[in-house]
Amino acid sequence: MKYYFTLAILVLTISFSFAQLGNKVVDHEIMVQLSNSDYLGDLLENHNLEVLDILSARFNIYLLQIKDKVKSNSEVISRLRTVNYIHNVQSNHFVVIRNTQQNIPNDSLFEDQWALLNTGQGSGYAGADISATLAWDITTGGVTAHGDTIVVAVVDDGCDIEQNDLNLWRNYNEIPNNGIDDDDNGYVDDYNGWNVYNNSGDIPPTNHGTHVSGIIGAIGNNDRGISGSNWDVKILPIAGESSTESIVVKALSYVYEVREKYDQTNGIEGAFIVAQNNSFGVDKGQPNQYPIWEAMYDSLGSIGILSIGATANRSWDIDSVGDIPTAFETPFMISVTNTTNRDFKNNSAAWGKTTIDLGAPGTIIWSLGLNNTYRMSSGTSMATPFVSGAIALLLSAADSAFINNYKNNPAQVALMLKEFILNGVDILPDLDSITVSGGRLNLFKSLNLMLGNAAIDVNPQLISEELPLGYTLTKSIFITNLGSDTINYEISIDNNPGWIYLSDVEGQLMDNETDTIMVELSTMNIDSTGVYSCIINISGQNIDTSYTSVIMNAFDDSGIPGGNTNKVNVYPNPFGDVVRFDCKIRGQGEYLINIYDILGNEVYKHQEINRNSSITHIWHCDAVKSGIYYYEISFNDVNIYSGKLFKN
Repeated sequence: MKYYFTLAILVLTISFSFAQLGNKVVDHEIMVQLSNSDYLGDLLENHNLEVLDILSARFNIYLLQIKDKVKSNSEVISRLRTVNYIHNVQSNHFVVIRNTQQNIPNDSLFEDQWALLNTGQGSGYAGADISATLAWDITTGGVTAHGDTIVVAVVDDGCDIEQNDLNLWRNYNEIPNNGIDDDDNGYVDDYNGWNVYNNSGDIPPTNHGTHVSGIIGAIGNNDRGISGSNWDVKILPIAGESSTESIVVKALSYVYEVREKYDQTNGIEGAFIVAQNNSFGVDKGQPNQYPIWEAMYDSLGSIGILSIGATANRSWDIDSVGDIPTAFETPFMISVTNTTNRDFKNNSAAWGKTTIDLGAPGTIIWSLGLNNTYRMSSGTSMATPFVSGAIALLLSAADSAFINNYKNNPAQVALMLKEFILNGVDILPDLDSITVSGGRLNLFKSLNLMLGNAAIDVNPQLISEELPLGYTLTKSIFITNLGSDTINYEISIDNNPGWIYLSDVEGQLMDNETDTIMVELSTMNIDSTGVYSCIINISGQNIDTSYTSVIMNAFDDSGIPGGNTNKVNVYPNPFGDVVRFDCKIRGQGEYLINIYDILGNEVYKHQEINRNSSITHIWHCDAVKSGIYYYEISFNDVNIYSGKLFKN
């Protein structure tokens, strides 16, 4: 059962990891949530427990110590689950930061922020970014149509609050360092945020939390350093993401109470928190062992707060192995994996068809460092804040009616915002079939979906083929109108190379309509082998320019049995219910087709003896799941052709 508290509006970005710790618990420490705090005395007296900390007075959540050191956590928890006034009871777990890759010395130039605008710098692929510069033509963030100052809470290990390139929230109803709870919110001196570790307003300066915060809210267009995904959004730092799970719960309770205070006072006190970023978690954690943590997400969602979570920095399937928090079933979380500047999933990042929602740039990411420096870092911790920033950016562009709806129906509208994010992604072959959305964050498309403007999706974004000299091969590009307006588009190829041809160079799309563009690759007029590449640009008025990168490896097959008289054509691609293999092979012998999924598992095999000059074979694949597949065609044990297939 999931318990829904009454929280406030906020979005939570989570990039935590229990690296090496699995589901390790703190011995003789448990967390309980009571239906009423009046039962606390009875609980302590009758079950030999003592209070270590009040994690959330608002939700009656306590950290307790088992006084009888002979008894295990599981024994005590089993007994307490029969007590009718206990909503939830669980062990306290260890938590650590999810940031496994090396930090790299930095520079402070926007041109190095490929995640925001990728022009091919650093050997990346042009367009493999979140289209931030186009989104900024609509909004640069900061305030809602009602004038609410938008705040993103970052639960992390700390933050450098002296960073001059960071927009920081201040609690102006609190007088700093006077030892008095001036605004009567239960937290003394929380002028700059809150330190859960020592229950103070002193925020420790740390590299990880500062870097994550900068990705969301480094000041933009100020002629220094780098830019965040929002130019003007405020960051509320909360030190409380690691060590134990109880610290996390306590941090989430603070975020809730600050937003609740804002709602109760009509903005006079508290903060309009619309997103919260957490960069920590539990590798292979099982959700049924963390009911209080997940219930906090449900509660935050009930008042409009989306929790954004980073998945594990491990190459594994979260659907199979589990993870905290990204395996939680709560609809109010968005789970994020890490993509590169070539739009591939980072090899060290996890995935999950049903658990991981989308990818975002997380490899070699520029952001803020300590003492007004700038640095690079990598990991799902870096990918997740791009999504948190996206929620804040969307709300800054929403009109007054949308903000009214958000305040009156926070849970429903929070789920709408999540839908805009997931439906606005750029579909990537490397994420399709292994994530919920199949793609990477695109700020501009998500904004246009919310605003009802024109937006297009181009699939695939990468065509990579090997082709013998003297051959042609036809591929397909699908262009879909995601918006509500009719759009006109144009297609161009940089430098117009002579080895690629398009069936159309312009078109018009109605709402939800899709065009198919045939792309012919040819080595007929190429004299030398090697790798040929180009970029196909799809552009139009008031729409994001999209790109498909094309890579063709031209090779000489004269040393292969059958030489250059072999003709192979595999189509359609992408495919639906069938794939047709047309092969012209000189000589007689054994002909073999093998098809593999993205994990290398064989999903189909066909073998026959070739006695004629040509073979046609049809693979009936209606039962095959959508995704990426690889095929190999061999003749007499020699591989003569291979390639990649995409199922819609």
